Amino acid sequence: MMRFLIIILISLSQLLGKETNVQEIKLSGLITDGNQEISGMDWYQDRLFLLPENLGGFLFAIPKIEILNSIKSNEKMSITPKQTRFITPDYKNLINGFDGFEAIAFNGNKVFISIEAEHNEKMNSYIVWGEIDPSTLEIKIEQDHLKWVDTPIQIDNFSFESLLVYGDDILMIYEANGSNIQQDVQQVVFSPSSGKISFMDFTNIEYRITDATKINKNSKFWSINYFWPGDKKKLTPGQDKILNNVKQGRSHSKSNQVERLIEFEIKSSGISISDTEPIQLVLEPDMSRNWEALARLDNIGLLIATDKYPRMILGYVAFK
Repeated sequence: MMRFLIIILISLSQLLGKETNVQEIKLSGLITDGNQEISGMDWYQDRLFLLPENLGGFLFAIPKIEILNSIKSNEKMSITPKQTRFITPDYKNLINGFDGFEAIAFNGNKVFISIEAEHNEKMNSYIVWGEIDPSTLEIKIEQDHLKWVDTPIQIDNFSFESLLVYGDDILMIYEANGSNIQQDVQQVVFSPSSGKISFMDFTNIEYRITDATKINKNSKFWSINYFWPGDKKKLTPGQDKILNNVKQGRSHSKSNQVERLIEFEIKSSGISISDTEPIQLVLEPDMSRNWEALARLDNIGLLIATDKYPRMILGYVAFK
């Protein structure tokens, strides 16, 4: 009987894909307040900057060494991120229907941030840019450093949730690129020097893309691929091409939600899914985590953060 059960368990494990646990990095202070709604993050030098969605006049910053120590420590001491000054125009009055900041990217001392807005029942997106002071870490954005960017389709509360430095330009990734809502997908490439916009071909990917890492030397980057079942009517998901080559994980096989990380590759023909196996996160039972921010941690793994659902979480996902 025992041998039979072992055979059954082995057979089941072969039918299911691998999943990876999220190791939580304990935080304290204002960042844990759900009203901050973390919406993006990126590295500047040796500090991780976390972007609140709301116009509060500050960002959060955490030294890399503190993150590494927290991951290695068994005591799990909490980190209190530093608040750094974020000087901007009053976008609530400047932009009709200003809804909040969505993504952040650093290119040297230059910083780029995407904005989501909704006016007259139409979604609008903007990119703004400024500079960071290396000594004070203060970020300042001038009023004329603002560019309207048309969204490829209209879905309520959906816009450009990822910004990536691509040479001297900024690659902006729209969050909904499924086969039933976009046929020929293209992503925006913004040139800060000229203010011009061009486009790059992109593959269909179901569900949402909510943030991405920096592009590495091999022209690859990781992104969050997330699905909350409550968005089914908005997204009308088609065939999940990820599952064509990857077995579904154990917790995913019991749930309609999706929480995973996918690596993309930029080629001359456009952006496609790389050959690296996606990372399926072990799901929490009866709870969907709204992952909104992603950053690579050296070559050891990825850092991932929620906005406020079910609470503010900063996590570490190790590369296997």
